[in-house]
Amino acid sequence: MIDKDLRALGRRIQMVRRGQRITQECLAERVGISTNYLSNIETGRDTCSFIVCLEIANALNTSMDYLLGGLLRYNLNRPEFQTEVQAQLFYQINGMSEADCEHLLRYLDLMREYRQPK
Repeated sequence: MIDKDLRALGRRIQMVRRGQRITQECLAERVGISTNYLSNIETGRDTCSFIVCLEIANALNTSMDYLLGGLLRYNLNRPEFQTEVQAQLFYQINGMSEADCEHLLRYLDLMREYRQPK
């Protein structure tokens, strides 16, 4: 179970990092760890401390909650989050560039337009 959790944490870190077009070298430097160590975290071959995970989350402008894979219950009680999916979407877009957010909004508009009865 722990191995699966470590791989999931690593995949999320990698996904956010790549989504922001940040290299492993750049993120490792921001966090103060070696590139090899970051690579091992992303592949689930190594674990990281709470402090390193927090530094990674801060460097990626995301939450530890998202990186760790769960949604804290208080997040679901926020009025803007009516479902777990909405909360996940919020954390996914956190840290995206302005241009990527604009692309996403255009895509959502196209989806709504496509789904409307003609």
